[in-house]
Amino acid sequence: MHFVRIGKKALNLDSVSYCEAQVWQDDMSLKVYFAGSANNTPLVFAEGDAKELWKYLEYVSEKPV
Repeated sequence: MHFVRIGKKALNLDSVSYCEAQVWQDDMSLKVYFAGSANNTPLVFAEGDAKELWKYLEYVSEKPV
């Protein structure tokens, strides 16, 4: 399991299906969809938390295995 803490929330990155980033001027929001979620309601991060999580996801995706 790969947990990351963003703000007051802890995410298990193993259960993330995909993320959707929305950037408008300097504001950013990030929708996180989870695999196996029955209602497919995303978890939404805004502003600072969204930027922090997005930076971390980019770092993890570029990191060699």
